[in-house]
Order: sequence, then C-alpha cells, then structure tokens
Amino acid sequence: MKTSKKDISSKLAGLLVQIHKGKNRSVLRREACRLLSRLRPHDIAKAEHRLLKSGFSSEQIQQLCAAFVLMGVMEAGKADIVRRLPDSHVLRKVAAEHDLFRCFLAELEEVAEEILQQSSLSPASPELMRLSHILEHLQGMAEHIAREDDVIFPMLKKQGWESLCRSVEKEHLYLQIAVEDLLKLRMSFPNLSFRVFQNQLRSLARYIGPAMREHLFREEYVLFALALTASGDSSVWESIKAVCRDIDYCGVHL
Repeated sequence: MKTSKKDISSKLAGLLVQIHKGKNRSVLRREACRLLSRLRPHDIAKAEHRLLKSGFSSEQIQQLCAAFVLMGVMEAGKADIVRRLPDSHVLRKVAAEHDLFRCFLAELEEVAEEILQQSSLSPASPELMRLSHILEHLQGMAEHIAREDDVIFPMLKKQGWESLCRSVEKEHLYLQIAVEDLLKLRMSFPNLSFRVFQNQLRSLARYIGPAMREHLFREEYVLFALALTASGDSSVWESIKAVCRDIDYCGVHL
C-alpha cells in the first residue's frame, strides 16, 4: 500500500513535468483523467514538494496543477459539468453570477471605448452615469467572492488542492482592488483633467476585462469541475448551499 501511494505522488509529479514540457498532449490528457480520481491530499502535497525541490516555483506549480485538472476533466467529458447542473445547485447559481459579470464586463468595455472617443464630458453625461451603474454591479463581487473563499474553496483545500485555491484567492484580491480603483477614478472625475481620466480608464478597463474572464474560466472549468468530480455527495452540497444562503447571492442586487 505504501508503495502504491508513493507511485501515485510520483506519477503526478512526473505528469506535471511532462505537461510543462508540452509533449504528447493526447496521452497526457488520458493519463490526467486516470490519475485525477485516484489522488489523495497527501499525494498532491508530495508531488508539489517534489517539484519545488527540483526548481519549479510555486506559481509554476499552481499553473501546472490547473492545466492537469483541466486536461483530466476535459478528457472525462466533464468540461461543461457546471452548466449541466440543476438550476437549484449552488454551483449553477454561482455560474449564473459569472454570466452576469461577463455581461457587465462587456458593458464596461463598451462605455470605456465611448468615453475614450470623446473630447470632453460633463459630470452628468450619460456615459458616466452608465459607468457608475456598471460599477455598482461589479461591486457585487464581494458577496460572490466570500462564498467561494469561505465556503466552496475550503472543501477543495481539504482534498489537497490548497495551492490551487490560493492562486485563485490571490486573483480575487487583485480583481477587487482593480474594481475599487475604477470606482475611485469615477468619483475623482470632477478633480481630474479629462485626458488623465481617459488614460486611467483605458488602463483599468483593459486589465479588468481579460483578467476577470480568465479568472471566471479557471473557476468554472478547473476548480468547480474539480469540486464536483471530487465530491458527488449531495449532502455536502446541500450543506454548502445552506451556508451560501446565509451569505446571500449577489444576484439579488441586480
């Protein structure tokens, strides 16, 4: 039994290295699918430790683990597993919020482009009113993130995916800071030159849109798919759903 456990952690470490090299993607996907369901928390920790000792950084290991999970769930035909859940499932509700965020990101990019085409704006202009409206909804991420960080991710951490969750939690922090910076910029409009306002708006909008879309994809197709693969116990998800109701859903503000 000890040899078997050692083999699993060694196989995972070796597979992560092979993913890093980028060879034989079809073979790697099949192996990732076979290995994913056999992993235990200590296997993941040991594999990550091996890679750290061999010179990989924590950030590289997190990226490789995300690629490994994505390969495994795609090979198993579970890439869209969250979208196939009943509407009452907590992760389906979270994914619906993701869709709303994507809509507001598109609106943010549209209104930012409109503002960038202007030579001047008044404080009561329709473009600025629309920007304020979008920001109100993007601030709804606070409750959304609280449910992920405090309720959903702890389950994954117990299963050994702590470093993967930490990387996504770090993205939460960066995205919240960017949205707050955008809100501060909007509030500072009367005190800034229009050119400075445009330049800062361009920078923030071009960061927030792509960064948040990539983040939402990683959550749905890596972390959430992994959570569903790792735990099919309906009682676990009902318990998580009850706690999420207490935190509230950001959709009620929309």
